[in-house]
Amino acid sequence: MPFEEAFHDYIERVKRLKPQFSDITEEATKTSLVMPFFSMLGYDVFNVSEFVPEYTCDVATKKGEKVDFAIIKDGDPIMLIEAKRAGMKLQKQQQGQLFRYFSTNRCRIAILTNGVTYQFFSDLNAPNVMDDEPFLSFNLLEDDPNIYISSVKQFSKEKFNVKSVISKAVYQKYSKVVQKTLKEDLISPSDELVKYFLSRPEIKTGNRITAQMIDKYREATQKAMQKVFGIVIQEVEHTESAAPAAVTPPSENKVITETSVPVTIESIVETISQQASAVPDVRIQQEEQADFVRLHIFTTGNTKFGTVKIMKNDLSIQFRKMVNGLVTVYDLSSADEFQKYI
Repeated sequence: MPFEEAFHDYIERVKRLKPQFSDITEEATKTSLVMPFFSMLGYDVFNVSEFVPEYTCDVATKKGEKVDFAIIKDGDPIMLIEAKRAGMKLQKQQQGQLFRYFSTNRCRIAILTNGVTYQFFSDLNAPNVMDDEPFLSFNLLEDDPNIYISSVKQFSKEKFNVKSVISKAVYQKYSKVVQKTLKEDLISPSDELVKYFLSRPEIKTGNRITAQMIDKYREATQKAMQKVFGIVIQEVEHTESAAPAAVTPPSENKVITETSVPVTIESIVETISQQASAVPDVRIQQEEQADFVRLHIFTTGNTKFGTVKIMKNDLSIQFRKMVNGLVTVYDLSSADEFQKYI
């Protein structure tokens, strides 16, 4: 069976088990969700020389520490897996054990999961020290699998190559830092950026660059950048290629004025709500989460038309349109693009 087909079958399995999540134990999560996931990736979960439960990871301060599973190749662990109960939200405190285990061996990949959300960690910041943030994270019930499926495939037994995985993770991290920095500088240019432009040979200040000069030219730097970018920078997140940010330049016929307003999550919600409300008999229900805001859109007879998910960290927008039981996913470049689909 092709990997893509097997993966979608696995997601359907998770959906069928969802009603039981409130009662499921950690051990049941391992056997009903986690082990089938790695079996789907091609590992023999019943071969203790390849997929080892309760793998010992002695740490300096405590002996006999065990991680839930370890995937072994040529006698050495290549992935450490810590499983939590289905339904448990994965937060920083759940990373503690995995952080300790990671430093006890030369393994470069650590996975934290509750059977629904999977977080993949490495040591991109410091050798043999697990990063605080995952380089790949997805939720099987909420996220569009077409976005991350090829990233998951690289962890299959057939495809796994740690050097390739780390290389892609480093590239993705660099891309995200560039995107994040650009977006922050569009809202409020950093001292370093303003100083860079003031140092350009074309800008003959004739004086030493001071803090007062930086503050004086910060607004001019911001307006100039917004003219160039049109304030439309959309992060391509969770993509398998980890491509650089997609930048949409202003149209030749579009005038970008000096009064351009930075995009915020509030402005995105307001714009989409206004566009949806322009359609008769449409109702919107807003859902606030720690990492995102989701808008549930209902039409006549309380029929769900779709959902709009807006990520708080990068303001990326995903619209899931539901028509006659079919779901179509659109990654929007801006809130204004929503009107094409409503």
